[in-house]
Amino acid sequence: MKTRSLGESFRCAIRGVLFVLQTERNMALHFLAAALALLIAALLRVTPLELACLTLTISSVLICELANTALEILCDIVCADLEPRIRRVKDIAAGAVLISAVSALLVGILVLGPRVISQAR
Repeated sequence: MKTRSLGESFRCAIRGVLFVLQTERNMALHFLAAALALLIAALLRVTPLELACLTLTISSVLICELANTALEILCDIVCADLEPRIRRVKDIAAGAVLISAVSALLVGILVLGPRVISQAR
């Protein structure tokens, strides 16, 4: 296999992210939620540490969604039938996305919630 240039590696990675963003509804929802959370964080002027926490949890959700989609595609290539072990693999990968999304939601509530409440008063 030919070694890719750094630029080509980045183009491939961006193409992969765009593919998942265009084909997976949940990825689009995650991106929308991430953009909204970061917009609210900017408006509320969160601390750099709080922004780092938000960014890490957001990126974990997006990474899990990318990995889940890649695994689902690979499973579909390997086994077109709904084989119970393949279904289990897909369910586990989806579970990773769920756990990361719930964690991100909790971090968002803990970081942004008190500021939103104080602004509403």
